[in-house]
Amino acid sequence: MPGGRRRERGRAKRPSRAERHQRARAAGAKAAVRRAEHDIEITLPERRSEPDTVVAHLGPTNSGKTYHALEFLKQRGRGVYAGPLRMLAQEAHRRLSAELGAERVGLVTGEERINEHAPITCCTVEMAPAAGEVLVLDEVQWADDPERGSAWTRLLLGGEYRHILLLGALDAEPLVLRAFPDVEIKVFERKLPLEFVGERSLRSLTPGTVVVAFSRKAVLALAGEINRMHPGRVSVLYGAMPLASRREEIDRFLAGASDVTVATDVLGHGVNLPCETLLFAETTKFDGAERRDLLPWELAQIAGRAGRFGLVERGHVGVLTGVPWASADPGIVESALQPHIRLPSGHLGYRIVEEARIRPRLSDLGIDDPRRLDAALAAWHRVATREWAHESWLAVESLSPIRGRLAAVQRRLAERDRQLSLDDTWRLVNAPVDEDNADLLATLALALAGDRAQRPLLAFLLDTARLRDADLEEAEQAGRTASILRWFALQYPGVGGVTIERAAELEQAAAARVVARLRIEVDEPTVGRCRSCGTTCAPWFPLCDRCFRRQR
Repeated sequence: MPGGRRRERGRAKRPSRAERHQRARAAGAKAAVRRAEHDIEITLPERRSEPDTVVAHLGPTNSGKTYHALEFLKQRGRGVYAGPLRMLAQEAHRRLSAELGAERVGLVTGEERINEHAPITCCTVEMAPAAGEVLVLDEVQWADDPERGSAWTRLLLGGEYRHILLLGALDAEPLVLRAFPDVEIKVFERKLPLEFVGERSLRSLTPGTVVVAFSRKAVLALAGEINRMHPGRVSVLYGAMPLASRREEIDRFLAGASDVTVATDVLGHGVNLPCETLLFAETTKFDGAERRDLLPWELAQIAGRAGRFGLVERGHVGVLTGVPWASADPGIVESALQPHIRLPSGHLGYRIVEEARIRPRLSDLGIDDPRRLDAALAAWHRVATREWAHESWLAVESLSPIRGRLAAVQRRLAERDRQLSLDDTWRLVNAPVDEDNADLLATLALALAGDRAQRPLLAFLLDTARLRDADLEEAEQAGRTASILRWFALQYPGVGGVTIERAAELEQAAAARVVARLRIEVDEPTVGRCRSCGTTCAPWFPLCDRCFRRQR
């Protein structure tokens, strides 16, 4: 090598100091996990006494299984309805309050408390009490959810109720039988049959139609296109909307103020929106890792919303045509309308749900120092996976979300030289916060640790005046922030200046702003329109093909 020393062949390059430090940290973390394994105790909830009755109502959407379960709850007069989503709990609360009187029904979710000591409580599954007279546990197949299933599993294993009613898809029959071998299973059939109607064009949409796509941008773009033919008669639903915004859009559709709703698969997750016709604009979705075809059970869960009992004789399901960038496979949709997997009882379902997920309680981890929490979680996961590797209907819930929140909280605490107790750390990292809002959770951790420097930021976030000129995405984010702040205010009233009243006010303001901006976006679309010429284009691109070629 001219001008330098020739490197000897075969001699490995010495790792840099940073690489050596990183390897040492990784080795130290592995050693900490191995040490933590010795303190892990795998314990499961247990009942002291068995329930008098366990009944499973299994069947598809619009089959009446929830109606009959709530009738039993009303007759007994005391008990709990537990659903997977805040919106489902709110819907049950509204329904039962109207029938029994507001004083007899309470609402308890992570973000709100209304008459929480009432004889009948409607709640999210995580907030369900451990004991009572009647438990109506909705969407029992969620016990197999990789990130939330443990909330269902703990009630299945240890809920101390005299009467337990399990509601869910017929697919959950194997799971129900494993949890309660002597369960009484009642199979419910749809009140209205589903009919495949093939392709329907944009111009042929009739009142009472729901169009389904699988991203926020696709929904907004479709709403803009449909609004051209139904001006002012289109409503919108997607997951990023605050709950009050969703409720307003649903009410518009049910009352006939809008003819068509464009929605994401939020329809398959607890939104009760019966319609006459449901059309798929897409049959693929991005699941966080790849874009794939929808599975038959996913399509069937959404398609089940078609049909208004008492108003039409059958529900109509098809695919939407006439949108250049949207394409749905009619064959996939038609085949999904008929279940095809045989269950142990001989009934047909869409999949076999036979496992229930579980994750640790703080007492299972054997630690008293929050700095050891991450290693203890990793150790519990390893020990539990070995314990249930063979001949068990229990599986380990993913701990990646909680460990991600823990890393964000501990990093910010270390930066500000602050500390939290183990109990407070555990409560915070179990907050209903997704990874996009981990920074807000870390800010709340600092406020709880006494860092007054966080108060101005929290005051800004709570200020509804900042929404005056907010665009749609900013208003949606404010709604998510408000939900997290409501949760925090219930756990730690007044800390950092966060109160339930201010957080609720922010949530209401965000919902109102979202509805207002949606009306503008649907009437004067920016998503799905070329920024240069204004013609229709795919919503994930800013320019149409012609304008893109011109600019190259």
